[in-house]
Amino acid sequence: MEILIAIGIVIAAAYLLYRSAKKKTKGGCACESCTTYCPLYEEKKAREKKKE
Repeated sequence: MEILIAIGIVIAAAYLLYRSAKKKTKGGCACESCTTYCPLYEEKKAREKKKE
């Protein structure tokens, strides 16, 4: 039973790492809750100001 639990944890961790890496390669924020303290948020805000 412990082996199944361990395998489940490993699969979940691999999925989360894959999802995070996929977002980072697309230029998105991988933190799931982008706040104003995030450097990617600042870059996005600066790009929006340039468009105006």
